[in-house]
Amino acid sequence: MTLHQKHRYRLFLIIIATIFYFLANIQRVAIPGAVFNVLQGDFLVNASKITMLGAIFSYVYALTQLIVGLLVDKLGGFRVIALGCIIFTLGVLIFPHSNSLLGLYLSRALVGFGSATFYLSTIREVKKYSSDKNFSLSISYMLFIGYSGGIIANAPFVALVNQTGWRISLSLIAYFTLILAIIYLITLAVFKPTHIEKKTKFSLAPFKEVLSQKRNVNLYIFGSINYGLYYVLQSVIGNKFLQDFCHIGLHKSAVILSVMALISAFAGTITAFISRCINNKRAVIFKTFGFLSFFSCLAVSLFLIFDIHSKIIALIFCIPSFIGSISPLLILTLHIYNRYEVSATAVSIQNCAFFMMVGILGMISGMLMNVFEPVVKNGVMIYSNNSYLLVFGLFLILSIFEVLCAMRIKD
Repeated sequence: MTLHQKHRYRLFLIIIATIFYFLANIQRVAIPGAVFNVLQGDFLVNASKITMLGAIFSYVYALTQLIVGLLVDKLGGFRVIALGCIIFTLGVLIFPHSNSLLGLYLSRALVGFGSATFYLSTIREVKKYSSDKNFSLSISYMLFIGYSGGIIANAPFVALVNQTGWRISLSLIAYFTLILAIIYLITLAVFKPTHIEKKTKFSLAPFKEVLSQKRNVNLYIFGSINYGLYYVLQSVIGNKFLQDFCHIGLHKSAVILSVMALISAFAGTITAFISRCINNKRAVIFKTFGFLSFFSCLAVSLFLIFDIHSKIIALIFCIPSFIGSISPLLILTLHIYNRYEVSATAVSIQNCAFFMMVGILGMISGMLMNVFEPVVKNGVMIYSNNSYLLVFGLFLILSIFEVLCAMRIKD
């Protein structure tokens, strides 16, 4: 195989890997967020059982990141994606055919494990062929495509579910995923990647090196809170909250969540471009985003306290959507803070922190919503102001810690 042919195969594999990342975003945003009421009605369970679908995905995704970072350092991204796409495909095939919560939970665990391989592995393959100057922009393009899955996972997905039902809708996505996995595995067999880093050993040393640096830990705390607050709204309770408190219909709330995902998809590229225009400075952006996160949580809490059922809240939700997409800048900062040999591990810890926060906040949100008894209307459980005030009160407290960490970040 000529060098030109290898380059074309490599690019094709990166494109497929990015599509898998797109599909992973559909899975983690659509379930349970876009179908919260449908699943709650079909399985006759409370909010905490439904939010657990998001929590299980997030926990498995987060913990798998720590393994994936080491695997990517040793085997290269393409091989790790091959393992991930097999497990991911199995998970998405199981979900629409499950008739019990146990089956749904198993599916979400498999999908979480498979999804975890796409992000880091694709970043590593992109890193090999991008200069430091263009790296954050290259990653932002990849993330834009991936985050676009969140757009599809709301209004378009809800419309499809209304036409065909959630089982058929998810089955169609699963069959497309199966076809894509077969194409990827065949292409990889032809390409035959050669990267295996024999010097890389599976040990705790990279984690110790990364976590021993206070600037890394501070960045992880800031980034995980920032991302967690946004993604819990996007993928777990946002749609439900807009329907219950703001009295926005299912279709309109789904459109709002799609707009949030669209903003998030563009935001990564915009913030990366702004950083590049100011000589790759990032600290000032992190500080600004920390304060915006605090004010958005404060604003929603005040609406709840004074019982103002305003659709302005939908506009406020656009703030965490924009500021939650700082991964390109965080990844660049981690590559600057750490040696190349442990850079994948450093990013894996960041992503682990992201989704541990999403899982924890999703689980706690469900528990807090159940503190006050919901009102059942037309078979749908409607949660009170007090339930949501507990949730957003927690978000407000966390946003204060986010600001404090942001103030300590230096370029």
